[in-house]
Amino acid sequence: MLMGMTIDEFVGKLDKMAAAYGSDASDVLENGAGDMRKALRKASPVGHAKHKHKLKNSWKLEVIDRRGKEPEAHIRSTAPHFHLVNRGVQHPKDPHGKDKPEWLDALNKHVGFMQRAVADNWPAIHKKMTEDFYGKVRGHLG
Repeated sequence: MLMGMTIDEFVGKLDKMAAAYGSDASDVLENGAGDMRKALRKASPVGHAKHKHKLKNSWKLEVIDRRGKEPEAHIRSTAPHFHLVNRGVQHPKDPHGKDKPEWLDALNKHVGFMQRAVADNWPAIHKKMTEDFYGKVRGHLG
């Protein structure tokens, strides 16, 4: 008798195995987070000014792996102007404090680029992480 399983049941079983084999899960998470960081770098807008805090090169990755807890990956931007690019500017003003509504389109061109990059790349990265984790755990199953 063949036993069938849906993809959701399979992912659920992999989640249980992630708790049992934490070091393998941590390795896979670190690789997947690195892939997401590369995708964010690729999606970051590139300006023409030369300075050392470029948005594209400011993505930092930190993987936190505490004993007895699930590993976590934190990806953040260290660029000082990241919040202005990602959230946009609601009330642009010139250096004299005068409202400049005509600048809205130019200043808000890249609003939400990070959320779009994550939404576009997450399914493929999640699938790759699932396959990599299964490949690592398959040896433990005997």
